[in-house]
Amino acid sequence: MPPRIPKACRKQGCPLTTTDASGYCSKHKPINTGWARYQKGRSRHQRGYGNAWDNLRNQVLQRDRYICQCDECKRLGIIKNATHVDHIVAKAHGGTDDLNNLRAINAACHRKKTAKERFNREGGIKSL
Repeated sequence: MPPRIPKACRKQGCPLTTTDASGYCSKHKPINTGWARYQKGRSRHQRGYGNAWDNLRNQVLQRDRYICQCDECKRLGIIKNATHVDHIVAKAHGGTDDLNNLRAINAACHRKKTAKERFNREGGIKSL
């Protein structure tokens, strides 16, 4: 197979070229940590969400009585049905599956919290 044709680095303003499939030169190639680490075509079992997680998830939902424990709902005294389990400190940010780091959360609240974490992780405004 012929070698790749060098293309400009995808990082805005970078004068270097690359043949890497990511499109970034070696200086700007994203480090495979955080959010990128768990996605990339890996199954839930490969990401650590197998049978043990299912048991832990059920334990957390029962402990929290299927009521959303997100910061906003607790602060406003809102009671929402929780169907998800959330890592208070995300695994991508160094959190663990310890019961003290897990809480029941509503699906909409979970999406909102995850979006904030991704935004902050990618260099957005640090406090939302």
